Amino acid sequence: MSLRTRLILLSSLWILLIVVVFNVSLYFYISASTTLNETKLLWKKAQIILRNPEIHDSSNWTKPELLEDFKEPDMMVRIIAPNRDVVAGISTHVQLSGYPVVFRSNYYTDMVNDFGFRMLFLQVPIYDDDRQIGQLELGKALNVVSEWMKQLGTGLVIATGGVLAFALISGLVYTQIIIRPIRELLESMKAVRRNRTFVTLSPKITSQKDELGKLGQTFNEMIEALREHDEKQKQFVADASHELRTPLTVIESYTSLLHRWGANDPALREEALQAIQAETSRLKGLIQALLRLAELERMEAEISFQPVEAVALMRETAGRLSVAFERDLVVDAADERIVCWGEPEPLKQLFVIVLDNAVKYSRRPVRIRLSRERSEAVIVVKDEGIGIPEADIPHLFERFYRVDKMRHRSSGGTGLGLSIAKQIVERHNGSIRIRSRETRGTEVEIRLPLAEESS
Repeated sequence: MSLRTRLILLSSLWILLIVVVFNVSLYFYISASTTLNETKLLWKKAQIILRNPEIHDSSNWTKPELLEDFKEPDMMVRIIAPNRDVVAGISTHVQLSGYPVVFRSNYYTDMVNDFGFRMLFLQVPIYDDDRQIGQLELGKALNVVSEWMKQLGTGLVIATGGVLAFALISGLVYTQIIIRPIRELLESMKAVRRNRTFVTLSPKITSQKDELGKLGQTFNEMIEALREHDEKQKQFVADASHELRTPLTVIESYTSLLHRWGANDPALREEALQAIQAETSRLKGLIQALLRLAELERMEAEISFQPVEAVALMRETAGRLSVAFERDLVVDAADERIVCWGEPEPLKQLFVIVLDNAVKYSRRPVRIRLSRERSEAVIVVKDEGIGIPEADIPHLFERFYRVDKMRHRSSGGTGLGLSIAKQIVERHNGSIRIRSRETRGTEVEIRLPLAEESS
């Protein structure tokens, strides 16, 4: 069963239930009100009859004219003796006289509908001083009320049917309005799957200020994100192919050269071997970086954070790089007890990437400052190197992007380091920002959430 059919049926049934409950309540309310009014009229009639002193003397009950003044159409008046005999009475309606004779010592009303119309009966005790000597019974055939209630019931049934028909027709209309954007969304999804193209919903749907409009906006945002991801993926594949092709071409060229001329020329052989080794090392680094990127993307759902002492980890990393590069890396911590919430190995790799860039492109000491601001650890790595042109800063975190001044093989860069660094920072719910000026140096600011024990 389609969603549209379910909506129509559910809404129609709900409306039908409301109308039925309302109509039944209205019918019984009018019926009860009408009965109450007729009962009051009978009670007033009984009071008028009981005001006659002759009624309270049982010797007068045999007089034919005793109740003659109270004769009315569709009406019955009778007096019942304690032995259940009808000792006096008048009736203008045959069915009223057929009501069972019952002697009661209390006030009593009854509504009967045995003959297709309503009959109302009222019984009132007759007293002589303090002794009950009989019972006055009044009956009235509510022919007009019965006919009117029958018409009311018929009208309510017709109204219920009309409302149901209206609910079905209106359901067809408004569900068409509701389902239209959903169908367009479905068709767009099918088009994306079938044609491998990214189709967005029309502004007519996304501009609506309701849940469907928000759904359409979310779908368009998702499609735009997929389109952007697809373009980046294609660019990544193209860049990776280019980056891999270069060292492989160099290796192939020198291998061919060795094959043809290397056996008789030691100098050429040494040059070729050094070039092959350098390109192989660079190729290895590039593949490791690509594998690391893939690993980070694969492990996004496998987060296992723990408290990490940022100052100790930074001192350890800076110490190793200082020895490896024979450079000064000065660590200045406002508080030795700065504990981040994260994973030790990825954070260590993050520090290595940032410090490695600072060391490569600066000949002066690199300064690292660690502090805390509110619930974040702030790590600032500052060098006094060649700096970065302002136009290149927005692209530094793109994969395989290199600033022209740095695009040389001797540095061994792959153009993936900062991309990996950004992914690690985002994985830790942090942020990374680079500020730089040409010939004035570069400053990298990393913000990471503090663990509860240090916040």
